[in-house]
Amino acid sequence: MILSTCCIQAQELKIHVDNKGKVGFADKNGNVVIKCQYESAQPFSDGVAIVTKSGKSGIIDATGKVILPLKYSQITSWTKDLYLIKDGKKMGLANHQGNIVLQANYSYISKPNIFNKALIAQGGKSLQNEGKTYMANAKYGIIDNHGSILVTPKYKGLYEFSFDGKNNYPYNEGKRLEYKYHYTVDTLVTDCSYLGFNNNGFSIYNAGIMDGSGKEILKAGLYYLVMYPQGGMVRYYNTKKKKTLCGYHDLSSGKSFQAATFDGEIGNIKIWTHGDFVGDIAPVNGTSWSFIDHTGKSLRTGYTSLKHSLSTGLWAAKTSSGKWDVFDEKNSDVSTLSGYDEIDFPVDKSDKEIFTVKKEWKYGCINRSGETVIPFEYEQALANTFDFVVAKKDGKWGMLSSDNSILIPFEYANMLLPTERNAKHFWVQKSDSLYYHYNLNNSQVASTGYKSVANFVKGVANVIPVDLKIDDTPVNRAQMFAPNTPKETIDKLDMSTTAGKFCYLLNTENVLLIDFPVTALYRDAVLKEIEKRGGRSLSEMEKKSILLDVTRENRSYDLKSTLSENEWNY
Repeated sequence: MILSTCCIQAQELKIHVDNKGKVGFADKNGNVVIKCQYESAQPFSDGVAIVTKSGKSGIIDATGKVILPLKYSQITSWTKDLYLIKDGKKMGLANHQGNIVLQANYSYISKPNIFNKALIAQGGKSLQNEGKTYMANAKYGIIDNHGSILVTPKYKGLYEFSFDGKNNYPYNEGKRLEYKYHYTVDTLVTDCSYLGFNNNGFSIYNAGIMDGSGKEILKAGLYYLVMYPQGGMVRYYNTKKKKTLCGYHDLSSGKSFQAATFDGEIGNIKIWTHGDFVGDIAPVNGTSWSFIDHTGKSLRTGYTSLKHSLSTGLWAAKTSSGKWDVFDEKNSDVSTLSGYDEIDFPVDKSDKEIFTVKKEWKYGCINRSGETVIPFEYEQALANTFDFVVAKKDGKWGMLSSDNSILIPFEYANMLLPTERNAKHFWVQKSDSLYYHYNLNNSQVASTGYKSVANFVKGVANVIPVDLKIDDTPVNRAQMFAPNTPKETIDKLDMSTTAGKFCYLLNTENVLLIDFPVTALYRDAVLKEIEKRGGRSLSEMEKKSILLDVTRENRSYDLKSTLSENEWNY
């Protein structure tokens, strides 16, 4: 209770500046509580405030007591409970009680990601790439959001399994290590359950694997390329005499076996080679597809094509007769789904288990028990996507619910598949090749068509009008690059290559929130500025001001140049 009271009192203190420009704090009545002796100060948060004197920063409590000495070059918020402290070029962490959680011995500490993991570095040199800063030749490690070291910073090469192999040959599915510059503005992207490592620092190849606690579970140098461990097995690729050797490494036994060999180096292989052990079986591609167990023993053979559904845990394999066998990840047959000419699995894990199948030249949908849910009367039908089924009848496209209700009539040349659950706004293409907004709430089609569109996300869609013209202006050039890109890089841009990169922003009421060209890179920043204005209709000057504001870090002008009227923010 005492702590809570102190925090409340601290929050009531306001920054106060005396007539000499010194900064302190006063209460709500204007009485100076903390002497004006600082060069700068930040408002109190959680009962403490960051203050600066003689160019050095520290932390004080509501009584003015220094709880973290004023000796740091910079202090900023890192998490709700911790501060990032900088002592010259070295970084560390401190809590709100003034205790050092992580000594300032590190050259870089990233912000925690959504999984509460952060990257740390020791040593190295700050360099630039494409206008962004990274630490070259540093040794990297991982900490959690409490500042506890999970992976000791001793690896020049530390990589995440963040490359999605879906539809990328030869991997086709699963996660591969991905090489990235560790930019100081970035965060980690995975939960770091597994990481790749080596002492190269410039390549994911020949990397080893460690678990999330930093324990090395696969030595570096054993395999040319490794995939994310699944089922206690690591899928690997090796190269030898212009051949790619595909196999598996058993993490528990330390043994490995080769499963297939392909002519050519891995980058030239245009087919799926072999898959991960998700469950008890894995697919291997030789002269045909087969399935093996953890010892490499062949269980099923003779398939010409495969499909895998992580959401349902099912495999579909096409036999030489053209029919599809369906079985689960324990190698048990699902006879109710087998024997069809085509089969597509539900797309999302939360979708109803409605399977799109083809028999006797017609498409329909069945459940896992084999019962017909959508009759076999369609020329084409796509997979159940967020419980919507897009289908074609009499040459026209429409959309059904997963319980066979017609949601969009079969009247259109094409339509976009949904990208989110419970969507109410779709895009349909008419015979004029333009896309129109279809509102499911009132079954109305908008009157304006667009050359190209993207689905509505949080009530806003990207649209490209037929007559969209992209002028060569500093604002448009700025939007093609991340903030703080060097001017010389921006000036070199060939604007003729930017076609299709700009759009307008449309809401579900068919109102153009902004009808100035916007790129996907700046879409969120523009929407944030629109939200600050209450989402109301904006004047032309307000729209112009928004684009000028969000591109300011990328616009600079020669002192002798004359600025266009469109580049003045009134």
